[in-house]
Amino acid sequence: MPKLYSASESLCSQKVKLVLAEKNLEWKSHLLNLLTFENLQPNYIQLNPKGVVPTLIHDGRVVTDSAMIVRYLDEQFPHPKLTPAEPTLQEMMKGWIELQNQFPMRELMYGNFRGIEGIVLRRSVQIKQRLLPQLMQAHPELQAQYEAKLKDVRQWNSTIQDRKEIANINRTIEPMLTRLEAQLTQTEWLCGVTYSLADVVWTAVLNRLEKLKFGYLWADNTRPALSAYLNRLKARPSFKAAIQGDEMPLPMLLAGLRRTFLGI
Repeated sequence: MPKLYSASESLCSQKVKLVLAEKNLEWKSHLLNLLTFENLQPNYIQLNPKGVVPTLIHDGRVVTDSAMIVRYLDEQFPHPKLTPAEPTLQEMMKGWIELQNQFPMRELMYGNFRGIEGIVLRRSVQIKQRLLPQLMQAHPELQAQYEAKLKDVRQWNSTIQDRKEIANINRTIEPMLTRLEAQLTQTEWLCGVTYSLADVVWTAVLNRLEKLKFGYLWADNTRPALSAYLNRLKARPSFKAAIQGDEMPLPMLLAGLRRTFLGI
């Protein structure tokens, strides 16, 4: 049985959970609280040196990075197959996955969330920046991993505090959606007539963009093919299983708020 280390409301975790749901697989869940920085603790860093979610363990193999995990699951559990048989469509699928994988969704999310949610998220990044040197000192055997993580977090924090940079990132959304619209005016799914891993990852991305109030970019007949496509994605049972209601359990949320605002 696959074991998945994930986090509530994690975009990349949702991509993997969608594949698990599409294949109707049983799996063991290990939920991490990112607001109390469980993903930075030594036992998890040893498992996933980047300290991110998700991480999949299956048959003694550890697989990290959501793009790699969804491909691995489709290879190991091929029913139903979520990769097209035709090589040209396989390349198309790879391109759609890479497009969203290269887009700075993390910075987009942390830079655009408003209200208490935005405050909590941005404050959590600042706390990470202070916590990592302490972890590095306490665990010198993991110095290289923590140094790499600290460098990443510093850049992350700098970007989300820069309103001009976030505005620049926001402006890159529309051209990406235009590419989607062009494809979806020709085909029902991103790689033709069959639902694939490309549709899996874009389900999570489009749903998150909608949550971030970017839905106006396809509303009111602005991009009708994209709007209809998102409705089809949301109608699939996997959406309900993996994304709808994917909220942090209250005890974990309260623990995260205490850690973020009280330091305990």
